[in-house]
Amino acid sequence: MDNYFDRFPDSYVESSRRRIQTPSAFARSAFFYVQETGYLKLKESHVARRKNLESYLIVLVLSGSGVLMYDDRIYQLKEGSCFFIDCMTPYYHQSSNTDPWELIWVHFNGSSSREYYQFFSSASLPVFSPGSFPELREKLNSLLDVNSASDFQAEIASSRLIVDILSILLQDITESKEEKNPGHLKMAEVRSYLDTHYTEKFSLDELSEKFFISKYHLSREFHQYYHTTLNQYVISKRLTHAKKLLRFSGCTLEEIARSCGFYDASYLNKQFRKSEGISASEFRKKWIN
Repeated sequence: MDNYFDRFPDSYVESSRRRIQTPSAFARSAFFYVQETGYLKLKESHVARRKNLESYLIVLVLSGSGVLMYDDRIYQLKEGSCFFIDCMTPYYHQSSNTDPWELIWVHFNGSSSREYYQFFSSASLPVFSPGSFPELREKLNSLLDVNSASDFQAEIASSRLIVDILSILLQDITESKEEKNPGHLKMAEVRSYLDTHYTEKFSLDELSEKFFISKYHLSREFHQYYHTTLNQYVISKRLTHAKKLLRFSGCTLEEIARSCGFYDASYLNKQFRKSEGISASEFRKKWIN
């Protein structure tokens, strides 16, 4: 029966294979899980068309060419292309008649799939050419091999591999975006300044003047590159420094607040409750050696 369900039409090269899985209840609630993963090589053109599918799809084009229609746009695909889509949106992908493609893919869901996808789609088009293509191919090959079995160990390994794949994709698109945009050098300069001066008092107007950039542009660009606001970035740096002092020094809360840039214990506690759900004193009691 496995051979019957795994086999492909005659238009596919015999080495093509796929694995379909049904996750356990635990995997569905706690893991990233595979719905289908596979490899195919075509002898002639083929089209896949779907919509309203509760799944996320990552595809690497290993050779050949074709197109993806997604969200009312047509994207050209070639060797080295990758796409990552939400299959609730109608889509189709079709191989070229003259240059049939070779693909490796995974349909997956679970855990924080939606959050990963939303982050990805906010930073990239669905189709791109990853610099980490060989590493992605290796991970997807491993995923296909792991899913030759259907057991809990395969689910554990699959979840880990999907995390690796998603992490590689996000790192690739964010690094590529920074390299292509000259503005990232300015934002890196701003971040470096904040890393050194986060305990000091300064305003957005002062930063704007120092780096010769409008405060509106500065706020927007910083958030775009680092996915946090300037203010939250500074508060996070101050909180991290405060945590070290709370755990490994005998300083009072007032002393810690002043040395971290919070200026008084009341504001320090306010930021701790907002970030950690407890006061600075409670944090010290829980974590002190």
